[in-house]
Amino acid sequence: MVANKAKAEALLPVMTRHFEEIRAIEAEHGIMGAEGDYRPRIEYFHDAVRALTSGEDIYGKQSRLSVERLAWDIGMLRAIQTKPLHAGRGEQHLSPHTGVAASDSPLSAHPRPGGDIRLALSQYYRDYTVLYVAIFAEIADMNSTARTEEINTLVEDCHQLKDVLDKLAKGEISVGEVLRLADHLEHDGLRQAMMNLLSRKRPKPQEIAQATKTISGAIAAFDREIAAIDAAGMNVATGQLAVYEDARDTVKRLASAGLNIAGKFVENAMSQGHGTGRG
Repeated sequence: MVANKAKAEALLPVMTRHFEEIRAIEAEHGIMGAEGDYRPRIEYFHDAVRALTSGEDIYGKQSRLSVERLAWDIGMLRAIQTKPLHAGRGEQHLSPHTGVAASDSPLSAHPRPGGDIRLALSQYYRDYTVLYVAIFAEIADMNSTARTEEINTLVEDCHQLKDVLDKLAKGEISVGEVLRLADHLEHDGLRQAMMNLLSRKRPKPQEIAQATKTISGAIAAFDREIAAIDAAGMNVATGQLAVYEDARDTVKRLASAGLNIAGKFVENAMSQGHGTGRG
């Protein structure tokens, strides 16, 4: 489920407790997610917990636990602490790990929250964010590392393929040799394109040139994806450091509530936080 199972077992129940407190306040006062979402706003963030505990792939590009989505989460969780009553946080919508039901009453029917509610909600979110980062910064780093390594492998394949196409154009190798290489490509689209190009006949020079251009385009797309992953990883790392600036109070509250083990895991995450994320 997570690299450090003991940490998850210590922190996730505490996170769930904070989630329930936040959800009760947001449901009572009609604080929902983005327009079109009908669950309390905290549900979106806690969907990451549901994804983790349900065994969702933590390495996938489309995963709820991708570095891009976790970076967005951390940024929003930090922003909410400043404006805890502000509904409709940006463009992200609730993910589908739990059912979405339309609200029975308009937002105007909910009681207007007072200053005490604002302070309580801000504090709950502050502690929730510390716990969130303590668990998910590690997951974000695992996601970004695995995906970057996979993409780098694909880029190496592309460069090798360009090299053999150049040799094919010069008559230095046969179509069969190129086909054998293409058959081992991990990128389905490129592999199929090469098979289509080479399986019928020896390609014309202009066809080889077009294939080389397509491969160059794929390399550029891979480079952009790596840049996006790196940027998200940096956002996680900088957000993590900012969150841990105020985390001491959370550790004290955990200790005062008898949750010393959870506090120790948070402290350990804080001490290791400077090394998390991609630079």
